[in-house]
Amino acid sequence: MRVLICDDMFPAMIETVTRLLPQDEVRICLQQDAVHSAPWAEVLIPAMTRITADMIQSAPDLKLIQQFGVGLEGVQMGAATERGIPVSNVPGNQAPIHAECTAEGGVFLMMACARRFKAAQQTLKRGEWGRPCGMALIDRTALIIGLGAVGRALAVRLAPLGMRVLATDLNPQPAVAERLGLSRFEGPESLNQMLPEADFVISTVTLTPETRGLLNLSVFERMKSIGFVINISRGPIVNEDDLLTALNSGCIAGAGLDVLTQEPPRPDHPLLADERVVVTPHTAGVTDQSFTALGRAVADNIARLKRGEPLQNVANL
Repeated sequence: MRVLICDDMFPAMIETVTRLLPQDEVRICLQQDAVHSAPWAEVLIPAMTRITADMIQSAPDLKLIQQFGVGLEGVQMGAATERGIPVSNVPGNQAPIHAECTAEGGVFLMMACARRFKAAQQTLKRGEWGRPCGMALIDRTALIIGLGAVGRALAVRLAPLGMRVLATDLNPQPAVAERLGLSRFEGPESLNQMLPEADFVISTVTLTPETRGLLNLSVFERMKSIGFVINISRGPIVNEDDLLTALNSGCIAGAGLDVLTQEPPRPDHPLLADERVVVTPHTAGVTDQSFTALGRAVADNIARLKRGEPLQNVANL
């Protein structure tokens, strides 16, 4: 099977897929070269590359678009469906360790912001000790926006740290709130009422037309001035211009971002240099454990394709 990974951004993904598909021909291309490389492929692995209608139509032998992870927002689903090409992903319930690892990355960002990690590094360089004074998570309130696999894994981690945990989701269920120890679990319409209670507002939502730009100035203005925004979902969930405005006006204290609107960002991106912002390079879920689980799910679906068996997690057919 000819398998094209349309992105070289995640070396661990490339190594994992190549290792788990020893009988297949695996190629890697740059994002900007994917449109020219796609006609060769029988299987496309998008990663962070947009799979356009032109790419789908230009690949005569294309049999499967298989995401390494959850996100399918970059795939032109209509074009794939029109050609009868299945589009699959690896949801949280198939590789739960990926959600666990992403949630752990969120806790890291929360702690790094609260303990003023970037300022502490500068203090260390100056040979100073015992400063800056940070904030502990204990007795603080976290508001998780989106209680899917990652959101639930995050809630499970925050409650034992002594945090009060709130959440919003499209389908709030009292049984879930009780099981996770949530103090409050509401629908999206209650977000504005809950924001003033939160010391940390954490996005774990899927990127959709409704959630694009969800975290904007109107949200930041309702937050505590000592509050932090954490994004471990997708970059466009946060309006970055509004985030800079909120930081510079003192609406919020800082942000922890694992994702940005443009990845990788330009070197002079103002959020990268801001002492109040901790940025990780889309690595919240990039661990040995999670990538092995994702890779196995991808390899299993490609094996099913070769054997003519029903595919797992087809999103469009």
